[in-house]
Amino acid sequence: MRGRTCRWSAVLVLACFVFAVALRGAEDSKEAKEFKNARRGIQQQMKSRKPEARVAAVRKLANYPTAEAAKLLVQMGLASPDDEVRRASYDTLLSFKDNQDACDFLLGEVKRDMKRGNADPGTCASLAVLLASKLNDVEKESLKLLEQAAASPEGGLLLLVSLADDLGTAGDEVSVSTLVKLTKSPLFLREFALRRSVIQALAGVDQPEAVEVLIDLLTTVQGEVRADIVQYLTGISGEQHGLDGEAWLAWWEANGDDFKFPPAAHRAIARAEMGAKASSSYYGLPVYASRLLFVMDTSASMRGGRIEAAKRELIKAINDLPPGVYFGVLVFNSRVGTWSKYLMVASPQNKEQAAAFVQAQVLSLQTASYDALEAAFNFDTEAIYFLTDGAPYGGKIVRPDEIVEVITRLNRTRRVTINSIGIGVGAAGNVFDTFLKSLAARNYGDYKRVDQ
Repeated sequence: MRGRTCRWSAVLVLACFVFAVALRGAEDSKEAKEFKNARRGIQQQMKSRKPEARVAAVRKLANYPTAEAAKLLVQMGLASPDDEVRRASYDTLLSFKDNQDACDFLLGEVKRDMKRGNADPGTCASLAVLLASKLNDVEKESLKLLEQAAASPEGGLLLLVSLADDLGTAGDEVSVSTLVKLTKSPLFLREFALRRSVIQALAGVDQPEAVEVLIDLLTTVQGEVRADIVQYLTGISGEQHGLDGEAWLAWWEANGDDFKFPPAAHRAIARAEMGAKASSSYYGLPVYASRLLFVMDTSASMRGGRIEAAKRELIKAINDLPPGVYFGVLVFNSRVGTWSKYLMVASPQNKEQAAAFVQAQVLSLQTASYDALEAAFNFDTEAIYFLTDGAPYGGKIVRPDEIVEVITRLNRTRRVTINSIGIGVGAAGNVFDTFLKSLAARNYGDYKRVDQ
């Protein structure tokens, strides 16, 4: 009797399942049919000359969570030159994030774009939607796509950092949750550029969840990224707890419930002022990076006290580096020279050899600043300390503003901090002063004037 009851129960469960599938299929068919009838009118409206009409058309698509509607949003909405249309398209696609058919379409689109090596803002938006999905298979596939992007030599890192940037710009709860999901992926700990872009995105959304995650990450991340978090927390709170994660947690527990984020203009704070004790410094600029490169000008204008002071400061900074940090030294005049082709661990022996290299430097003509900065990007580094006493002269690019533009563009997928030290830069606001100030400001660094 019991066996017969079990068989009838199994039959009943199977029947319910079949009925549910049939019902879902009927609903999908109904949605597809309704969209087919509405599609032509929506497409025409999306071609309107009026932005508000195009946005309204995009929002109508939220009523049709299908692969065909997702296709229209990607091909016409995300590809629009209008910011409002693109944002509305992204928001509408987010409403499809748990629809299997729509996600399957988006997966196919992202895979195709990555294979072609032509990932664009639409690719980033589609991947963001997939990462936000609660469908297990979609989540797994989207994380695989991140791994593939990281391994791709053609635009892979650009896709990753653009994804983080776009999520930070969106700043909504779903985007923040997606950023939090990224912090838990193996790729987050492995790829510095992704790790830093995610941290920077979280620091830009002004949401309590982001603050909580950043405080929690203080115990797991190191180097420049950890300094980024402390700099942000110091800026929004006015407190100075340095690298002490427990103190920051106590502050947030006491203030988080009714915390008001201050205006962005009131948060600016230099790394040297944020209360985080650095084990080493160079011309007063703290060294937080786990992997760093010192770049020193050895042009003829550095003769006398300037080069002696630069050597003395650099050797001291090297000797103060804690164990486990990796560092390198690059020098430049008309040519670029390096102590080692790779960053080396800060062992007593390596410190001694690097100090001897620095001390042995002789001066020569020209100041090929661009060539030095370009060569610095060949190192797997988190931070560059760029010291020079003259405007760029010689090398591939000479115009200071052009150097800043090109280096900043190259650095978008690296996220390296570039700190600049200007020796005898002259009056504030001149070309040389502006060059070094802009170079640091646009590349996450600080600028230090040394007037001698």
